[in-house]
Amino acid sequence: MQETFLRDGDKAKLTEIKDSGWSILSDPRKHRSGGGIAMVYRSSIELKPNTKVTKFKSFQVMESLLSAESELLRLVNIYRPPYTKKARYTECDFLKEFEEYLKILCAKPGNPLLTGDFNFHVERPDEHYPKKFLDLLAQYNLRQHVPIVPTHDQGGTLDLVISTQSLENKISNFNIVQSRTSSDHFLVLFDVDTRLSKNDNGKFLSYRNFKSIDIEIFKDDLRNSNLSTIDPILTAEEATSLYNSVLTQLMDKHCPVIKKKFRKKPMPWLDLDLSLLRQKRRAAERAWRKGKGTRKDYIDLRDRFVSLEFVKRCSYNKESLRASAGDSKALYKKLNRLLGNETQDLPKHQDPGKLSEDFKDFFAEKVNKIRKDIELDASKNVPEETLAPSGEPDYVSTLDTFSPISAEDLRKLVKMMSNKFCCLDPIPSFLLK
Repeated sequence: MQETFLRDGDKAKLTEIKDSGWSILSDPRKHRSGGGIAMVYRSSIELKPNTKVTKFKSFQVMESLLSAESELLRLVNIYRPPYTKKARYTECDFLKEFEEYLKILCAKPGNPLLTGDFNFHVERPDEHYPKKFLDLLAQYNLRQHVPIVPTHDQGGTLDLVISTQSLENKISNFNIVQSRTSSDHFLVLFDVDTRLSKNDNGKFLSYRNFKSIDIEIFKDDLRNSNLSTIDPILTAEEATSLYNSVLTQLMDKHCPVIKKKFRKKPMPWLDLDLSLLRQKRRAAERAWRKGKGTRKDYIDLRDRFVSLEFVKRCSYNKESLRASAGDSKALYKKLNRLLGNETQDLPKHQDPGKLSEDFKDFFAEKVNKIRKDIELDASKNVPEETLAPSGEPDYVSTLDTFSPISAEDLRKLVKMMSNKFCCLDPIPSFLLK
């Protein structure tokens, strides 16, 4: 996608795209309005963006890697703006920089597939600059695949698909669709015959079905376990370890962990009315493209779907924010997600283990410093009559004895506990009660 007109601060627009089940890699134009390129793809597909692409003055370029079962594809998106007073770069400037880029591209791993708005009239192969452009592609064993038909409302084949000869037989079914938006360029559709690598990096949810536990059988197993005859000479650490291990084994027997693939619903506001309208819209579009229906019927259904989807999305987000009115943390979390301000950035690192150790050391040192400052302030405020001859305070506070607790007191404390628990607990609180 070229000429996105997106800017660095348009995070809310990117969030809207992601909420619809798509992912986007966006490279907006930095120093002036307009321009910008992006790759929009299904969230089920994994693209690896290349963030170290050489920048050029006469055109924008972005790259990403797509893993297929038999090959590695390097997807390249290019936009060359035409010569204007603000962008004074001629066809000659572009050809020099584009040749430099092709030298770099050919040295990289992955089979390149270049697409984009080149603003070169390749339908005129005998003219000077189109001829030099096509000769440059031939020099690097590249071929342009888009049929010589207009891809712009003013005429001219300006939007191109370029690949190596090894991909030539895999690219087919070109369809140039006239724009149904304010864009002056047409949509170029085509197929690439390749099988994507299976992506097993989906999110999984682990849980236990506590309703399946037979409480009486669980109690019998608990009475017959090692917890019923604990050796009184065990240390606190040994007793805790025994408690955790026995209860974990019993939970795995009576209520094993279930692992289920978790798929987030991309459009939670998609109800039955909206689904039916989307089906009608798709059917009208297929009928129009096959010549069995009218374009007007499709446009009417498309506009109705867009309008209704907007209303339901707004209603869903309003209700979601209203439901968090009493929880400021949840409210700001939802608000930041809608505005695209979610950040989970970590400091630059190469070893995650070392990074976690650095975090631990940083906060440990911070706590030690706070403690030393407190002790220093306390020693300054100690009355002189409480000081020992050495100058130190004549008292020491220690916690070295504990009062024994009765079984009845412990039972009361357990009963008063909240039913909340986490995955690290060997047994849920409600079952312990």
